[in-house]
Amino acid sequence: MDRQELLNINKDRKMEVESYHSNFDFNKYEITDENVIREVTQTEGDIRQIGKFMAKKALEMGKKLKRVQEILSSHGTGTFVAWFTSLGLDKNMVYREINRWEQFEKYRNPAIAEASVRTLEYIKKNNDKLEEAEIVEILEDPVEAAEKIKEIEKKGKEEIEINFDEKIQKLIEKIDKAYKNIEKWEKELNELKSRN
Repeated sequence: MDRQELLNINKDRKMEVESYHSNFDFNKYEITDENVIREVTQTEGDIRQIGKFMAKKALEMGKKLKRVQEILSSHGTGTFVAWFTSLGLDKNMVYREINRWEQFEKYRNPAIAEASVRTLEYIKKNNDKLEEAEIVEILEDPVEAAEKIKEIEKKGKEEIEINFDEKIQKLIEKIDKAYKNIEKWEKELNELKSRN
């Protein structure tokens, strides 16, 4: 991801920052002081912006790690691991960010930068089963991603059950046809025996 792509993503996201509203229910916790609400809301907005910035940087880091992995791949097994270990980087983090970058390259969806590790793993594991619209749906709201994944899995299970019902029905029809054929063949066999 080049600098211009990151700036474009940032421009798109700025609109969200300017009109940021907290989803926190201050009334539920009997917080009515406008100064407290304003400061907490502002701080929440700042925290979200920092998180988005960090997510973008993680995506950029994944791109750079992927590039070094490609460069070092021709220099023997374990070279890349030795390299990132010498930097003090955790193996899980390195491969997680490479995976994030690879999925970004594949889907070109900026929301991948903010997706949770579980969401990314789910998409990677099921990418051959998921339609692109389902992937977009999962990524569009990181907070609701787990629920959307559950809905998609439930829908998939229902389709499997439907397929099982269809298969069972087809097998029953084949068995019925086989019984009819057996009856027909037994008649033919008895006719042949009676001619003998």
